Amino acid sequence: MAGRISDAWLDELRSRVSLEEVVSEYVRLKQKGKRFWGLCPFHNEKTPSFSVNVESQLYYCYGCHKGGTVIQFVMEMERLEFLDAVKLLAERARMELPEREISSSTVGAQERERIFEANRLAARFYHETLWTQEGADALNYLYRRGLNDKDIRRFGLGASPKGWEELAGHLEAMGYEDSLLERAGLIVHRDGRRYDMFRSRVIFPIISPQGKVLGFGGRAMGDQQPKYLNTPDTPVFNKRRGLYGLNLAKKERDAGRLVLAEGYMDVISLRKAGIRGVVATLGTALTEEQARLMKRYAPEVWVGYDGDSAGQKAALRALDILEPTDLAVRVIDYPSGMDPDDFIREKGQEGFAALEKYGAAEYRMLRARDGLDISTQDGMTQYALRCCEILRRVKSPIEMENHLRRLVNETGYDREILLRQIGAVQPRQTMPAARHSRSEREDTQTDLAERALLTLLARAQIPQEAVCAEDFDPGVRQKLAQWLIEGKAVNAFLERLEGKELEEANMALNYENLPDDREGAIKMAEQSLRTIRRARIQKRLERLQEELAQADSDRRRALLMEIDELTKDLED
Repeated sequence: MAGRISDAWLDELRSRVSLEEVVSEYVRLKQKGKRFWGLCPFHNEKTPSFSVNVESQLYYCYGCHKGGTVIQFVMEMERLEFLDAVKLLAERARMELPEREISSSTVGAQERERIFEANRLAARFYHETLWTQEGADALNYLYRRGLNDKDIRRFGLGASPKGWEELAGHLEAMGYEDSLLERAGLIVHRDGRRYDMFRSRVIFPIISPQGKVLGFGGRAMGDQQPKYLNTPDTPVFNKRRGLYGLNLAKKERDAGRLVLAEGYMDVISLRKAGIRGVVATLGTALTEEQARLMKRYAPEVWVGYDGDSAGQKAALRALDILEPTDLAVRVIDYPSGMDPDDFIREKGQEGFAALEKYGAAEYRMLRARDGLDISTQDGMTQYALRCCEILRRVKSPIEMENHLRRLVNETGYDREILLRQIGAVQPRQTMPAARHSRSEREDTQTDLAERALLTLLARAQIPQEAVCAEDFDPGVRQKLAQWLIEGKAVNAFLERLEGKELEEANMALNYENLPDDREGAIKMAEQSLRTIRRARIQKRLERLQEELAQADSDRRRALLMEIDELTKDLED
Protein backbone atom coordinates (compact mmCIF):
# COMPACT_ATOMS: atom_id res chain seq x y z
CA MET A 1 0.00 0.00 0.00
CA ALA A 2 2.94 2.34 0.70
CA GLY A 3 3.65 2.57 -3.01
CA ARG A 4 0.13 3.72 -3.84
CA ILE A 5 0.52 7.12 -2.20
CA SER A 6 3.46 9.17 -3.41
CA ASP A 7 6.65 8.96 -1.37
CA ALA A 8 6.79 12.76 -1.36
CA TRP A 9 3.39 13.01 0.34
CA LEU A 10 4.32 10.33 2.88
CA ASP A 11 7.63 12.10 3.58
CA GLU A 12 5.67 15.26 4.31
CA LEU A 13 3.33 13.36 6.64
CA ARG A 14 6.24 11.84 8.58
CA SER A 15 7.90 15.25 8.88
CA ARG A 16 4.75 16.73 10.44
CA VAL A 17 4.20 13.93 12.95
CA SER A 18 6.67 13.39 15.78
CA LEU A 19 7.38 9.70 16.34
CA GLU A 20 8.43 10.49 19.90
CA GLU A 21 5.08 12.18 20.65
CA VAL A 22 3.04 9.36 19.10
CA VAL A 23 4.98 6.64 20.93
CA SER A 24 4.73 8.59 24.21
CA GLU A 25 0.96 8.10 24.11
CA TYR A 26 1.56 4.36 24.54
CA VAL A 27 4.98 4.06 26.18
CA ARG A 28 6.66 5.99 29.00
CA LEU A 29 9.91 7.19 27.42
CA LYS A 30 13.11 8.41 29.02
CA GLN A 31 15.88 10.14 27.11
CA LYS A 32 19.36 8.62 27.17
CA GLY A 33 21.82 10.23 24.81
CA LYS A 34 20.34 10.76 21.38
CA ARG A 35 17.53 8.26 21.88
CA PHE A 36 14.45 7.73 23.99
CA TRP A 37 14.00 4.39 25.75
CA GLY A 38 11.06 2.59 27.32
CA LEU A 39 9.49 -0.80 27.99
CA CYS A 40 8.52 -2.45 24.72
CA PRO A 41 4.74 -2.40 24.08
CA PHE A 42 5.03 -5.51 21.89
CA HIS A 43 6.39 -8.00 24.43
CA ASN A 44 6.73 -8.34 28.19
CA GLU A 45 10.03 -7.11 29.62
CA LYS A 46 11.40 -5.59 32.82
CA THR A 47 14.41 -3.76 31.39
CA PRO A 48 13.75 -1.18 28.64
CA SER A 49 14.97 -2.36 25.24
CA PHE A 50 12.60 -0.29 23.08
CA SER A 51 14.21 2.77 21.50
CA VAL A 52 13.04 5.79 19.54
CA ASN A 53 15.61 7.48 17.32
CA VAL A 54 14.64 11.13 16.95
CA GLU A 55 17.07 11.76 14.08
CA SER A 56 15.93 8.89 11.87
CA GLN A 57 12.33 8.90 13.16
CA LEU A 58 12.48 5.12 13.53
CA TYR A 59 11.69 2.88 16.49
CA TYR A 60 13.30 -0.46 17.29
CA CYS A 61 13.14 -3.05 20.06
CA TYR A 62 16.39 -4.90 20.73
CA GLY A 63 14.42 -7.63 22.47
CA CYS A 64 11.74 -8.68 19.96
CA HIS A 65 13.27 -6.88 16.92
CA LYS A 66 10.10 -5.05 15.97
CA GLY A 67 10.69 -1.67 14.44
CA GLY A 68 9.80 0.78 11.70
CA THR A 69 8.29 4.18 11.05
CA VAL A 70 5.58 6.15 12.80
CA ILE A 71 3.04 4.72 10.33
CA GLN A 72 4.09 1.17 11.15
CA PHE A 73 3.95 1.91 14.87
CA VAL A 74 0.34 3.07 14.59
CA MET A 75 -0.49 0.05 12.41
CA GLU A 76 0.94 -2.26 15.07
CA MET A 77 -0.60 -0.59 18.11
CA GLU A 78 -4.03 0.07 16.63
CA ARG A 79 -4.10 -3.02 14.39
CA LEU A 80 -4.79 -0.92 11.30
CA GLU A 81 -4.11 -1.45 7.63
CA PHE A 82 -1.57 0.91 6.07
CA LEU A 83 -4.08 3.33 4.57
CA ASP A 84 -6.13 3.51 7.77
CA ALA A 85 -3.00 4.33 9.78
CA VAL A 86 -2.09 7.01 7.23
CA LYS A 87 -5.60 8.49 7.53
CA LEU A 88 -5.32 8.58 11.32
CA LEU A 89 -1.95 10.35 11.22
CA ALA A 90 -3.11 12.69 8.45
CA GLU A 91 -5.97 13.85 10.66
CA ARG A 92 -3.46 14.44 13.45
CA ALA A 93 -1.22 16.45 11.11
CA ARG A 94 -4.22 18.23 9.53
CA MET A 95 -3.26 17.00 6.08
CA GLU A 96 -5.74 16.01 3.39
CA LEU A 97 -5.27 12.67 1.69
CA PRO A 98 -4.20 13.00 -1.96
CA GLU A 99 -7.28 11.27 -3.35
CA ARG A 100 -5.93 11.14 -6.90
CA GLU A 101 -2.86 9.26 -5.75
CA ILE A 102 -4.65 6.65 -3.66
CA SER A 103 -5.31 3.30 -5.31
CA SER A 104 -8.66 2.27 -6.69
CA SER A 105 -9.20 0.18 -3.56
CA THR A 106 -10.34 3.36 -1.80
CA VAL A 107 -12.64 4.56 -4.59
CA GLY A 108 -15.82 3.49 -2.71
CA ALA A 109 -14.75 5.06 0.58
CA GLN A 110 -17.98 7.01 0.96
CA GLU A 111 -20.10 3.95 0.24
CA ARG A 112 -18.08 1.95 2.79
CA GLU A 113 -18.76 4.58 5.43
CA ARG A 114 -22.49 4.50 4.64
CA ILE A 115 -22.49 0.71 4.94
CA PHE A 116 -20.72 0.94 8.29
CA GLU A 117 -23.34 3.41 9.46
CA ALA A 118 -26.20 1.22 8.18
CA ASN A 119 -24.68 -1.75 10.00
CA ARG A 120 -24.41 0.28 13.20
CA LEU A 121 -28.06 1.25 12.99
CA ALA A 122 -29.03 -2.34 12.18
CA ALA A 123 -27.12 -3.56 15.25
CA ARG A 124 -29.01 -1.06 17.40
CA PHE A 125 -32.32 -2.13 15.84
CA TYR A 126 -31.61 -5.81 16.56
CA HIS A 127 -30.47 -5.08 20.11
CA GLU A 128 -33.55 -3.02 20.89
CA THR A 129 -35.78 -5.71 19.37
CA LEU A 130 -34.29 -8.28 21.77
CA TRP A 131 -35.92 -6.53 24.74
CA THR A 132 -39.38 -6.44 23.15
CA GLN A 133 -42.04 -9.15 22.91
CA GLU A 134 -40.78 -9.80 19.38
CA GLY A 135 -37.42 -10.83 20.81
CA ALA A 136 -38.67 -12.88 23.76
CA ASP A 137 -37.72 -16.25 22.27
CA ALA A 138 -34.20 -15.07 21.48
CA LEU A 139 -33.78 -13.51 24.92
CA ASN A 140 -34.90 -16.68 26.67
CA TYR A 141 -32.52 -18.69 24.51
CA LEU A 142 -29.61 -16.51 25.66
CA TYR A 143 -30.68 -16.83 29.29
CA ARG A 144 -30.78 -20.61 28.89
CA ARG A 145 -27.22 -20.47 27.58
CA GLY A 146 -26.16 -18.92 30.86
CA LEU A 147 -25.92 -15.25 29.84
CA ASN A 148 -27.23 -12.35 31.88
CA ASP A 149 -28.26 -8.86 30.79
CA LYS A 150 -24.75 -7.50 31.34
CA ASP A 151 -23.26 -10.17 29.06
CA ILE A 152 -25.88 -9.49 26.39
CA ARG A 153 -25.21 -5.76 26.41
CA ARG A 154 -21.44 -6.25 26.45
CA PHE A 155 -21.55 -8.17 23.18
CA GLY A 156 -24.41 -6.14 21.68
CA LEU A 157 -26.50 -9.25 21.06
CA GLY A 158 -29.87 -8.85 19.42
CA ALA A 159 -32.88 -10.46 17.77
CA SER A 160 -34.26 -10.12 14.26
CA PRO A 161 -38.07 -9.89 13.96
CA LYS A 162 -40.16 -12.56 12.24
CA GLY A 163 -41.49 -10.11 9.65
CA TRP A 164 -40.16 -10.15 6.10
CA GLU A 165 -38.90 -6.58 5.86
CA GLU A 166 -38.90 -5.05 9.33
CA LEU A 167 -35.27 -3.91 9.19
CA ALA A 168 -35.54 -2.80 5.56
CA GLY A 169 -38.48 -0.54 6.40
CA HIS A 170 -36.74 0.82 9.49
CA LEU A 171 -33.59 1.78 7.60
CA GLU A 172 -35.53 3.08 4.58
CA ALA A 173 -37.26 5.53 6.90
CA MET A 174 -33.81 6.71 7.97
CA GLY A 175 -32.78 7.46 4.38
CA TYR A 176 -31.02 4.25 3.30
CA GLU A 177 -31.87 3.01 -0.19
CA ASP A 178 -32.42 -0.67 -0.93
CA SER A 179 -29.44 -0.86 -3.29
CA LEU A 180 -27.05 0.10 -0.49
CA LEU A 181 -28.72 -2.21 2.03
CA GLU A 182 -28.37 -5.09 -0.42
CA ARG A 183 -24.67 -4.35 -0.94
CA ALA A 184 -24.35 -4.30 2.86
CA GLY A 185 -25.85 -7.78 3.06
CA LEU A 186 -28.77 -6.59 5.18
CA ILE A 187 -31.51 -7.39 2.66
CA VAL A 188 -31.99 -9.58 -0.42
CA HIS A 189 -34.28 -9.27 -3.43
CA ARG A 190 -36.23 -12.22 -4.80
CA ASP A 191 -39.17 -12.33 -7.21
CA GLY A 192 -39.38 -8.56 -7.26
CA ARG A 193 -39.65 -8.27 -3.46
CA ARG A 194 -37.19 -7.32 -0.76
CA TYR A 195 -36.57 -9.44 2.32
CA ASP A 196 -34.50 -8.95 5.45
CA MET A 197 -31.41 -11.15 5.32
CA PHE A 198 -31.91 -12.16 8.95
CA ARG A 199 -35.38 -13.11 10.20
CA SER A 200 -36.32 -14.75 13.49
CA ARG A 201 -32.74 -15.22 14.62
CA VAL A 202 -30.46 -14.46 17.55
CA ILE A 203 -28.07 -11.83 16.21
CA PHE A 204 -24.33 -11.60 16.92
CA PRO A 205 -22.77 -8.35 15.64
CA ILE A 206 -19.27 -8.82 14.20
CA ILE A 207 -17.14 -5.86 15.27
CA SER A 208 -13.84 -4.78 13.73
CA PRO A 209 -10.79 -4.08 15.93
CA GLN A 210 -11.55 -0.39 15.33
CA GLY A 211 -15.07 -0.77 16.73
CA LYS A 212 -17.04 -0.71 13.47
CA VAL A 213 -19.87 -3.16 12.75
CA LEU A 214 -18.67 -5.29 9.84
CA GLY A 215 -21.62 -7.66 9.60
CA PHE A 216 -23.69 -10.16 11.56
CA GLY A 217 -24.04 -13.80 12.47
CA GLY A 218 -27.52 -15.18 13.07
CA ARG A 219 -28.74 -18.38 14.74
CA ALA A 220 -32.21 -19.62 13.77
CA MET A 221 -34.76 -19.87 16.58
CA GLY A 222 -36.98 -22.50 14.95
CA ASP A 223 -36.64 -25.04 12.15
CA GLN A 224 -35.46 -22.34 9.77
CA GLN A 225 -32.54 -23.31 7.52
CA PRO A 226 -29.70 -22.76 7.54
CA LYS A 227 -29.33 -22.96 11.30
CA TYR A 228 -26.44 -20.48 11.21
CA LEU A 229 -26.33 -17.61 8.74
CA ASN A 230 -23.64 -14.96 8.25
CA THR A 231 -23.48 -11.72 6.33
CA PRO A 232 -22.25 -12.45 2.78
CA ASP A 233 -19.06 -10.80 1.55
CA THR A 234 -19.59 -7.05 1.18
CA PRO A 235 -17.38 -3.99 0.56
CA VAL A 236 -16.62 -3.95 4.33
CA PHE A 237 -16.85 -7.62 5.28
CA ASN A 238 -15.03 -10.76 4.19
CA LYS A 239 -15.64 -13.83 6.33
CA ARG A 240 -12.24 -15.28 5.37
CA ARG A 241 -10.36 -12.29 6.76
CA GLY A 242 -12.05 -11.47 10.06
CA LEU A 243 -12.40 -12.98 13.52
CA TYR A 244 -15.26 -12.74 16.00
CA GLY A 245 -14.18 -11.20 19.30
CA LEU A 246 -11.03 -9.58 17.94
CA ASN A 247 -12.26 -6.14 18.99
CA LEU A 248 -11.96 -7.29 22.63
CA ALA A 249 -8.90 -9.51 22.22
CA LYS A 250 -6.84 -6.66 20.75
CA LYS A 251 -6.89 -4.95 24.16
CA GLU A 252 -5.38 -8.01 25.84
CA ARG A 253 -1.94 -8.16 24.28
CA ASP A 254 -0.41 -8.98 27.66
CA ALA A 255 -2.17 -12.37 27.60
CA GLY A 256 0.54 -13.39 25.14
CA ARG A 257 -1.75 -15.69 23.16
CA LEU A 258 -5.10 -16.03 21.46
CA VAL A 259 -7.62 -18.82 22.06
CA LEU A 260 -9.27 -19.89 18.81
CA ALA A 261 -12.80 -21.23 19.29
CA GLU A 262 -15.36 -22.47 16.75
CA GLY A 263 -18.49 -20.47 17.46
CA TYR A 264 -19.76 -17.14 18.72
CA MET A 265 -21.25 -18.62 21.90
CA ASP A 266 -17.92 -20.32 22.66
CA VAL A 267 -16.23 -16.92 22.60
CA ILE A 268 -18.87 -15.33 24.82
CA SER A 269 -18.94 -18.18 27.36
CA LEU A 270 -15.14 -18.37 27.64
CA ARG A 271 -14.85 -14.61 28.09
CA LYS A 272 -17.64 -14.64 30.66
CA ALA A 273 -15.61 -17.21 32.64
CA GLY A 274 -12.56 -14.95 32.61
CA ILE A 275 -10.64 -16.45 29.67
CA ARG A 276 -8.97 -13.63 27.75
CA GLY A 277 -7.98 -13.26 24.12
CA VAL A 278 -10.72 -15.52 22.72
CA VAL A 279 -11.68 -15.31 19.02
CA ALA A 280 -13.58 -17.46 16.52
CA THR A 281 -13.78 -17.81 12.77
CA LEU A 282 -16.85 -16.48 10.97
CA GLY A 283 -18.72 -19.58 9.95
CA THR A 284 -15.85 -20.96 7.84
CA ALA A 285 -12.89 -23.25 8.38
CA LEU A 286 -9.75 -21.38 9.43
CA THR A 287 -8.11 -19.54 6.52
CA GLU A 288 -4.55 -18.41 5.81
CA GLU A 289 -5.74 -14.80 6.00
CA GLN A 290 -7.11 -15.35 9.50
CA ALA A 291 -3.88 -17.06 10.56
CA ARG A 292 -1.85 -14.07 9.39
CA LEU A 293 -4.30 -11.77 11.18
CA MET A 294 -3.78 -13.65 14.47
CA LYS A 295 -0.02 -13.40 14.00
CA ARG A 296 -0.40 -9.62 14.22
CA TYR A 297 -2.04 -9.85 17.62
CA ALA A 298 -0.15 -12.57 19.48
CA PRO A 299 2.87 -14.88 19.11
CA GLU A 300 0.92 -17.97 20.21
CA VAL A 301 -2.49 -19.52 19.45
CA TRP A 302 -4.37 -22.18 21.41
CA VAL A 303 -6.78 -24.06 19.16
CA GLY A 304 -9.88 -24.88 21.20
CA TYR A 305 -12.40 -26.67 19.01
CA ASP A 306 -15.15 -29.10 20.04
CA GLY A 307 -14.07 -32.37 21.64
CA ASP A 308 -15.87 -34.54 19.07
CA SER A 309 -14.41 -36.19 15.96
CA ALA A 310 -15.30 -33.25 13.72
CA GLY A 311 -13.63 -30.81 16.11
CA GLN A 312 -10.49 -32.95 16.28
CA LYS A 313 -10.24 -33.10 12.49
CA ALA A 314 -10.79 -29.34 12.30
CA ALA A 315 -7.99 -28.83 14.84
CA LEU A 316 -5.59 -30.86 12.67
CA ARG A 317 -6.52 -28.74 9.64
CA ALA A 318 -6.00 -25.59 11.72
CA LEU A 319 -2.48 -26.74 12.62
CA ASP A 320 -1.66 -27.02 8.91
CA ILE A 321 -2.82 -23.43 8.41
CA LEU A 322 -1.21 -21.91 11.53
CA GLU A 323 2.23 -23.50 11.54
CA PRO A 324 3.55 -21.88 8.31
CA THR A 325 3.02 -18.45 9.94
CA ASP A 326 5.64 -19.32 12.62
CA LEU A 327 3.03 -18.95 15.35
CA ALA A 328 3.56 -21.12 18.40
CA VAL A 329 0.53 -23.43 18.39
CA ARG A 330 -1.09 -25.59 21.05
CA VAL A 331 -4.33 -27.58 20.95
CA ILE A 332 -6.74 -27.62 23.89
CA ASP A 333 -7.99 -31.14 24.57
CA TYR A 334 -11.65 -30.80 25.58
CA PRO A 335 -13.31 -33.99 26.87
CA SER A 336 -14.88 -36.13 24.16
CA GLY A 337 -18.26 -34.82 23.08
CA MET A 338 -18.00 -31.46 24.90
CA ASP A 339 -17.74 -28.10 23.21
CA PRO A 340 -16.03 -25.11 24.89
CA ASP A 341 -19.37 -23.57 25.88
CA ASP A 342 -20.54 -26.75 27.63
CA PHE A 343 -17.20 -27.28 29.33
CA ILE A 344 -16.69 -23.78 30.64
CA ARG A 345 -20.21 -23.58 32.08
CA GLU A 346 -19.66 -26.85 33.92
CA LYS A 347 -15.99 -26.55 34.95
CA GLY A 348 -15.27 -22.83 34.90
CA GLN A 349 -11.93 -21.04 34.64
CA GLU A 350 -10.12 -23.51 36.92
CA GLY A 351 -11.23 -26.43 34.78
CA PHE A 352 -10.03 -24.63 31.67
CA ALA A 353 -6.61 -24.00 33.22
CA ALA A 354 -6.29 -27.72 34.04
CA LEU A 355 -7.01 -28.89 30.47
CA GLU A 356 -4.17 -30.48 28.52
CA LYS A 357 -2.79 -28.14 25.87
CA TYR A 358 -0.74 -30.15 23.40
CA GLY A 359 1.99 -28.89 21.10
CA ALA A 360 1.41 -29.36 17.37
CA ALA A 361 3.44 -32.55 16.89
CA GLU A 362 2.24 -33.94 20.21
CA TYR A 363 -1.40 -33.47 19.21
CA ARG A 364 -0.85 -34.99 15.78
CA MET A 365 0.74 -38.03 17.43
CA LEU A 366 -2.23 -38.27 19.81
CA ARG A 367 -4.63 -38.28 16.85
CA ALA A 368 -2.42 -40.75 14.95
CA ARG A 369 -3.99 -43.49 17.09
CA ASP A 370 -7.47 -42.74 15.75
CA GLY A 371 -8.94 -45.69 13.89
CA LEU A 372 -6.13 -48.07 14.87
CA ASP A 373 -6.08 -51.03 17.23
CA ILE A 374 -2.60 -50.58 18.69
CA SER A 375 -2.96 -53.73 20.74
CA THR A 376 -2.17 -55.57 17.49
CA GLN A 377 1.22 -55.64 15.75
CA ASP A 378 -0.23 -54.22 12.55
CA GLY A 379 -1.97 -51.41 14.44
CA MET A 380 1.23 -50.51 16.31
CA THR A 381 3.21 -50.54 13.06
CA GLN A 382 0.72 -48.20 11.37
CA TYR A 383 0.84 -45.91 14.41
CA ALA A 384 4.64 -45.79 14.29
CA LEU A 385 4.62 -45.01 10.56
CA ARG A 386 2.10 -42.20 11.06
CA CYS A 387 4.21 -40.73 13.86
CA CYS A 388 7.39 -40.88 11.77
CA GLU A 389 5.60 -38.92 9.05
CA ILE A 390 4.57 -36.35 11.66
CA LEU A 391 8.09 -36.04 13.08
CA ARG A 392 9.51 -35.15 9.67
CA ARG A 393 7.98 -31.70 10.19
CA VAL A 394 9.70 -31.09 13.54
CA LYS A 395 12.56 -28.60 13.24
CA SER A 396 13.82 -28.40 16.82
CA PRO A 397 16.39 -31.11 17.74
CA ILE A 398 15.29 -30.95 21.38
CA GLU A 399 11.61 -31.35 20.49
CA MET A 400 12.52 -34.19 18.13
CA GLU A 401 14.45 -35.94 20.90
CA ASN A 402 11.51 -35.71 23.31
CA HIS A 403 9.02 -37.11 20.80
CA LEU A 404 11.43 -39.82 19.67
CA ARG A 405 11.96 -41.06 23.23
CA ARG A 406 8.21 -41.24 23.71
CA LEU A 407 7.73 -43.13 20.44
CA VAL A 408 10.45 -45.65 21.34
CA ASN A 409 8.77 -46.25 24.72
CA GLU A 410 5.30 -46.57 23.19
CA THR A 411 6.15 -48.84 20.27
CA GLY A 412 9.23 -50.73 21.43
CA TYR A 413 10.91 -50.09 18.08
CA ASP A 414 14.64 -49.41 17.94
CA ARG A 415 15.58 -45.72 17.89
CA GLU A 416 17.82 -46.05 14.81
CA ILE A 417 15.06 -47.80 12.85
CA LEU A 418 12.64 -44.98 13.67
CA LEU A 419 15.23 -42.39 12.68
CA ARG A 420 15.76 -44.07 9.32
CA GLN A 421 12.01 -44.10 8.79
CA ILE A 422 11.80 -40.41 9.64
CA GLY A 423 14.47 -39.89 7.02
CA ALA A 424 16.76 -37.70 9.10
CA VAL A 425 20.02 -38.49 10.86
CA GLN A 426 19.75 -36.79 14.22
CA PRO A 427 22.88 -35.74 16.13
CA ARG A 428 23.57 -37.78 19.23
CA GLN A 429 23.81 -34.69 21.39
CA THR A 430 20.55 -32.88 22.08
CA MET A 431 22.14 -29.54 22.97
CA PRO A 432 24.26 -27.53 20.53
CA ALA A 433 28.00 -27.79 21.01
CA ALA A 434 29.68 -24.95 22.84
CA ARG A 435 32.16 -24.48 20.00
CA HIS A 436 31.10 -23.44 16.52
CA SER A 437 32.57 -24.56 13.25
CA ARG A 438 34.65 -22.19 11.17
CA SER A 439 31.79 -21.71 8.68
CA GLU A 440 29.37 -20.83 11.53
CA ARG A 441 31.83 -18.25 12.88
CA GLU A 442 32.29 -16.81 9.38
CA ASP A 443 28.53 -16.59 8.90
CA THR A 444 28.27 -14.69 12.18
CA GLN A 445 31.10 -12.34 11.20
CA THR A 446 29.55 -11.78 7.78
CA ASP A 447 26.18 -11.07 9.36
CA LEU A 448 27.68 -8.45 11.67
CA ALA A 449 29.68 -6.93 8.81
CA GLU A 450 26.57 -6.59 6.61
CA ARG A 451 24.61 -5.02 9.47
CA ALA A 452 27.42 -2.58 10.21
CA LEU A 453 27.61 -1.49 6.56
CA LEU A 454 23.86 -0.99 6.23
CA THR A 455 23.62 0.99 9.47
CA LEU A 456 26.55 3.19 8.39
CA LEU A 457 24.90 3.76 5.01
CA ALA A 458 21.51 4.57 6.52
CA ARG A 459 23.06 7.08 8.90
CA ALA A 460 25.10 8.66 6.07
CA GLN A 461 28.36 8.00 7.90
CA ILE A 462 30.02 6.62 4.77
CA PRO A 463 29.71 7.67 1.11
CA GLN A 464 27.23 5.71 -0.98
CA GLU A 465 29.89 4.82 -3.55
CA ALA A 466 31.90 2.99 -0.87
CA VAL A 467 29.55 -0.01 -1.12
CA CYS A 468 28.04 -2.13 -3.91
CA ALA A 469 24.73 -3.92 -3.54
CA GLU A 470 26.44 -7.05 -4.90
CA ASP A 471 28.53 -7.17 -1.71
CA PHE A 472 25.42 -8.49 0.06
CA ASP A 473 23.79 -11.87 -0.32
CA PRO A 474 20.59 -11.76 -2.42
CA GLY A 475 17.56 -10.94 -0.34
CA VAL A 476 16.16 -8.07 1.67
CA ARG A 477 19.62 -6.79 2.71
CA GLN A 478 20.78 -6.52 -0.90
CA LYS A 479 17.57 -4.67 -1.79
CA LEU A 480 18.06 -2.36 1.20
CA ALA A 481 21.67 -1.68 0.20
CA GLN A 482 20.63 -0.77 -3.36
CA TRP A 483 17.89 1.50 -1.98
CA LEU A 484 20.34 3.34 0.27
CA ILE A 485 23.04 3.56 -2.42
CA GLU A 486 20.47 5.30 -4.64
CA GLY A 487 20.01 7.88 -1.87
CA LYS A 488 16.41 7.02 -1.04
CA ALA A 489 14.91 7.47 2.43
CA VAL A 490 15.01 4.30 4.50
CA ASN A 491 11.54 5.00 5.95
CA ALA A 492 9.87 4.44 2.59
CA PHE A 493 11.74 1.14 2.15
CA LEU A 494 10.63 -0.19 5.54
CA GLU A 495 7.00 0.63 4.82
CA ARG A 496 7.14 -1.73 1.84
CA LEU A 497 8.03 -4.67 4.09
CA GLU A 498 6.25 -6.87 6.59
CA GLY A 499 6.86 -10.01 8.63
CA LYS A 500 10.30 -11.62 8.54
CA GLU A 501 11.62 -9.23 5.89
CA LEU A 502 10.74 -6.22 8.04
CA GLU A 503 12.35 -7.81 11.09
CA GLU A 504 15.54 -8.59 9.16
CA ALA A 505 15.74 -5.07 7.75
CA ASN A 506 15.25 -3.55 11.20
CA MET A 507 18.01 -5.69 12.68
CA ALA A 508 20.31 -4.68 9.83
CA LEU A 509 19.67 -0.99 10.48
CA ASN A 510 20.34 -1.08 14.22
CA TYR A 511 23.95 -2.22 14.57
CA GLU A 512 25.38 -0.89 17.81
CA ASN A 513 28.82 0.45 18.80
CA LEU A 514 29.43 2.42 15.65
CA PRO A 515 32.19 5.06 15.67
CA ASP A 516 31.02 8.66 15.87
CA ASP A 517 33.70 10.16 13.62
CA ARG A 518 33.75 9.82 9.84
CA GLU A 519 37.28 8.42 9.73
CA GLY A 520 36.37 5.65 12.16
CA ALA A 521 33.21 4.91 10.19
CA ILE A 522 35.14 4.55 6.93
CA LYS A 523 37.66 2.22 8.61
CA MET A 524 34.83 0.07 9.95
CA ALA A 525 33.24 -0.03 6.49
CA GLU A 526 36.53 -1.11 4.90
CA GLN A 527 37.00 -3.85 7.50
CA SER A 528 33.40 -5.00 7.05
CA LEU A 529 33.84 -5.21 3.28
CA ARG A 530 37.01 -7.26 3.71
CA THR A 531 35.17 -9.63 6.03
CA ILE A 532 32.29 -10.07 3.57
CA ARG A 533 34.55 -10.57 0.55
CA ARG A 534 36.87 -12.99 2.36
CA ALA A 535 33.88 -15.05 3.50
CA ARG A 536 32.58 -15.18 -0.06
CA ILE A 537 35.96 -16.34 -1.37
CA GLN A 538 36.19 -18.96 1.38
CA LYS A 539 32.78 -20.36 0.51
CA ARG A 540 33.73 -20.48 -3.17
CA LEU A 541 36.93 -22.33 -2.29
CA GLU A 542 35.00 -24.90 -0.26
CA ARG A 543 32.65 -25.56 -3.19
CA LEU A 544 35.59 -25.91 -5.58
CA GLN A 545 37.33 -28.37 -3.25
CA GLU A 546 34.19 -30.50 -3.18
CA GLU A 547 33.96 -30.41 -6.97
CA LEU A 548 37.68 -31.21 -7.28
CA ALA A 549 37.24 -34.52 -5.50
CA GLN A 550 34.95 -35.80 -8.28
CA ALA A 551 36.37 -34.00 -11.35
CA ASP A 552 38.14 -35.62 -14.32
CA SER A 553 41.70 -34.62 -15.23
CA ASP A 554 40.78 -31.76 -17.61
CA ARG A 555 38.31 -30.27 -15.17
CA ARG A 556 40.81 -30.70 -12.30
CA ARG A 557 43.36 -28.45 -14.06
CA ALA A 558 40.81 -25.66 -14.45
CA LEU A 559 39.65 -26.04 -10.87
CA LEU A 560 43.20 -25.97 -9.51
CA MET A 561 43.95 -22.77 -11.41
CA GLU A 562 40.83 -21.08 -9.99
CA ILE A 563 41.64 -22.35 -6.49
CA ASP A 564 45.16 -20.92 -6.80
CA GLU A 565 43.85 -17.50 -7.86
CA LEU A 566 41.28 -17.39 -5.06
CA THR A 567 43.86 -18.46 -2.48
CA LYS A 568 46.07 -15.54 -3.53
CA ASP A 569 43.11 -13.18 -3.22
CA LEU A 570 42.46 -14.56 0.25
CA GLU A 571 46.07 -13.90 1.31
CA ASP A 572 46.11 -10.30 0.03
